[in-house]
Amino acid sequence: MSAVLEKGESYLGWLKADADYRDQVVAASFLPPRPGERLDRAGAYGQLLERLGVVPWKHQAEAFELTGAGEDVVVATPTASGKSLCFQLPALDAAARERGTLYLAPTKALARDQLKRLRDLATAADVAAVISPYDGDTPAGQRREARAAARVIVTNPDMLHYGMLAWHHAWARFLGSLEFIVLDELHAYRGVMGAHVANIIRRLLRVCARYGATPRVIALSATINNPAEHLASLTGRPGRAVTRDTATTAARELIFWQPALLPGDSGRRRSSNSEAAALARRFATAGLRSIFFCNSRKGAELLRRYASDGLPPELAHTVQSYRAGYTQEDRRLIEQGFRNGDITVLTATSALELGMDIGGVDAVVLVGWPGSHMAMWQRIGRAGRAGQRSLAVLIPAADPLDEYYVQHPDLVTDGRPESASADAFNSVIHPLHLACAAAELPLSPDDPLIGPDTDPALVDGLTMAGGEWVSTGRRPHRRVAIRGTGPGRIRLVDGLGTVIGETSMGSAFREVHPGAVHLQQGEAWLVASLDLDEGVAVLLPHLEDWYTRPRSETDIEVLDEGTGLGFGNLSRVSVTDSVTGYAVRRHFSDATLDERLLDLPPSSYATQALHLPCRHLEGVVPASVLPSGLHALEHALIGLLPAFVLCERADIGGVSYPAYGPDAEPCIFIYDGYPGGVGYVAAAAGRFGEWLTAVRDLLRDCRCKSGCPRCILSPKCGNGNQFLDKAAALALADAWLSGSW
Repeated sequence: MSAVLEKGESYLGWLKADADYRDQVVAASFLPPRPGERLDRAGAYGQLLERLGVVPWKHQAEAFELTGAGEDVVVATPTASGKSLCFQLPALDAAARERGTLYLAPTKALARDQLKRLRDLATAADVAAVISPYDGDTPAGQRREARAAARVIVTNPDMLHYGMLAWHHAWARFLGSLEFIVLDELHAYRGVMGAHVANIIRRLLRVCARYGATPRVIALSATINNPAEHLASLTGRPGRAVTRDTATTAARELIFWQPALLPGDSGRRRSSNSEAAALARRFATAGLRSIFFCNSRKGAELLRRYASDGLPPELAHTVQSYRAGYTQEDRRLIEQGFRNGDITVLTATSALELGMDIGGVDAVVLVGWPGSHMAMWQRIGRAGRAGQRSLAVLIPAADPLDEYYVQHPDLVTDGRPESASADAFNSVIHPLHLACAAAELPLSPDDPLIGPDTDPALVDGLTMAGGEWVSTGRRPHRRVAIRGTGPGRIRLVDGLGTVIGETSMGSAFREVHPGAVHLQQGEAWLVASLDLDEGVAVLLPHLEDWYTRPRSETDIEVLDEGTGLGFGNLSRVSVTDSVTGYAVRRHFSDATLDERLLDLPPSSYATQALHLPCRHLEGVVPASVLPSGLHALEHALIGLLPAFVLCERADIGGVSYPAYGPDAEPCIFIYDGYPGGVGYVAAAAGRFGEWLTAVRDLLRDCRCKSGCPRCILSPKCGNGNQFLDKAAALALADAWLSGSW
């Protein structure tokens, strides 16, 4: 039981009793505890269960039966429902029969956590299993031992692609014995990552068949709306879903916490970071073990800084940040510190969202809507896993989507989870994997790996020889970036050359351009130089009270008008992004101190876009404010799109034009922010009426007078949110919906 509840009070009462409470709670729900349902009967893996002394939950037993019957299965139940056992027992049973299991996790941290759990279980079960990690941190000697003797390999999609499929002859013993492929955190494989993983899994199944193996798939997922369909989109074959959670759950309080109003009658509120920092300090002082989930690396770093700066010296160390980009050693020290209680509060990104065991957690605070119902329940499920009553708090950020859910909290508590999507035949990603597949084994013209709309003759790196498609180059695997579509990583080093982190090449222009202020583990660094050829950014300590924000420009060229939708077109476009400079801004006040220019190369890619011509809206507002109205409407459309499609705001881009093309037509483009497109705007097109109605309602109901971050201001705006007109955007949306044009 948490220390703050020893006297029997609720978390809600404890929070409201604080001297700084200012009516921040706008809604609250109590989710009662639920008894579990076990199934105490022998069945698939019954002997192993008896040896372990485990009586499974009913949903675990259902998964065992499906797996034992030779089915592909996905277990899509909430956090802490015991999903891991659904693959652990089959893997250990297979190992005892000298058959193989390949476990894939989206992160190394989760893979290492599962490795420890699996080894502990193998020892307790007295199963003669050889279990080995295989990732970027595995020494060369241990890799050779894994190839020679391991029966269970714990790895990630990157190492499967680069280290196993590219060298499959060296892995012939293991691949020929493979009985199970485990896809942990299946919901993480969507969008670009999903397109890559879908191709990698299909290539793996193809190579396994060459060595005489037909492995089954066991997948574990957070609660999504289409688990069986999503599994099939990744593997190319049908699977069965287990979705009813029968495990015991503890009581949980869910609180919507609106930042307090600032003095005066402006209607402005404190920032979500300031509100979260105050709660973090209170939780740290009370010893409440908690995770504060932030939606960006910078947000997690800033929150840690704000919270620890307000604590007495003896408590400042109890607040730490956790995110991708830290060194392996730093991550493990932080995890250990949280487990043993030296760290009380973690400010984290989604890097801690996945199913790692970091010990008991009393409370989870979401600093901003996490982007989807799936992510929300995944994150708040981190608390209460030890059976104790837990607290979940949602602090809305100054963002249109957050404001939408604050106005409709019932859509959060009662809303359905979203559907995940992965396009194995993405026009940019799929050809890259065909070249890899041909290098592994020649492709016959009718190979099912080849997409229905793909012409191998047009794929770079393929040529016809002896009636089959073969690779024209060596190791095309090196050309594929699994974590995106752009190549390379940028190492972050200090003035002495010590590596302190890394970032992607695609993010470098925005995050570590020369002159940028970059946050790393709560410390501010000034980027002294960026060498793209060497993949190195040199950072120096930054002590000044200001930060930077990039300025950018985006241009759209329509390549193919595509499909007509009545209200617009689903088009093929080329997007060109240019980071042109950056603003220097004061902390807390956000006052702009300076604007500086940059000379960086542009980046271009082809993608899918909603092309929304707006000539019918000319005359609805004066011509002088039409550009600002279109710009504001574009921002609001992007801000609310994730309420209708499972994506994140960062996955979507947009541009508005008062006069576009030879006809000088006003229009708006909303596009997938990845080469080839990943289906987000295509899915949004099917719900355009609902989407535009929600945008209109948000603009109408937001209390601000001329526009604010909760309706039309965007943190991604390349020109710093200049030239926006909320009233004009509302008039345009109203006219579009009413057809009064």
